[in-house]
Amino acid sequence: MKTLPDTHVRKASRCPSPVTVWQTLLSRLLDQHYGLTLNDTPFADERVIEQHIEAGISLCDAVNFLVEKYALVRTDQPGFSTCTHSQLINSIDILRARRATGLMARDNYRTVNNITLGKHPGAKQ
Repeated sequence: MKTLPDTHVRKASRCPSPVTVWQTLLSRLLDQHYGLTLNDTPFADERVIEQHIEAGISLCDAVNFLVEKYALVRTDQPGFSTCTHSQLINSIDILRARRATGLMARDNYRTVNNITLGKHPGAKQ
């Protein structure tokens, strides 16, 4: 009797670095909701992202600070109306961005979640 090799062996997936997670999600969120690129913001500099992570600032708070500071208008809402909907992003927007960028993997879910919430072990609490 021949033994067939197991073809269902999972590769050990590694979680991307916190900076990479932020860059990936920021790129998606800025493009999807505001029509911007990462290079249009201070987050084009990795050191700025590292400072936010070390300070324990959540991704949502960081994006919403930019929205308020520069009076950004969401382009993903019908009519681009500034009075009917909030211009800020929320946790649902981040979850959708995670799904779209492949950062919802079961084995890295908690780590990526902590990174986006500003609770990464490298953050100063």
